[in-house]
Amino acid sequence: MTTSARTTAVKALCATAAAGALLIGAAGAAAADHAPDRAPALPGNWMFVGVMQGDAELGDLDGRLLNCPPGPGTTHPDADAACRTLDRVDGEIADIRPREIACPMIYKPVTAVAYGMWDGTRRTYSKTFANDCAMNASTGGVFDFAG
Repeated sequence: MTTSARTTAVKALCATAAAGALLIGAAGAAAADHAPDRAPALPGNWMFVGVMQGDAELGDLDGRLLNCPPGPGTTHPDADAACRTLDRVDGEIADIRPREIACPMIYKPVTAVAYGMWDGTRRTYSKTFANDCAMNASTGGVFDFAG
């Protein structure tokens, strides 16, 4: 995947995640209007994580919303495990320690992309892997949607 295509994919992912965050933020703002003596809460920890299959310029994105701790709106099938993995690296997917597992030497590329907020800091991630096994080994299952 070219850098231009990856940038386009990340922008599309960011737009989708931002729209969801605005909806979540609007609900929180309405609740805050009813409690003016409270300090505003920090944004929760959330990530929109997605996987694009194939090696075309731009593929179909299979994405999930991950709220940590898991709660309403979470669509990740194993949110508890994904949240524990992200907690260990403060939401920095690139810092996840790869698992030592044997993956097949089959070239079936996938690109993992993510956008979100972790402890009030914006997080983004994008990386292409040779196959989904290599991706899941490197990302601790954050992008494993098989459940």
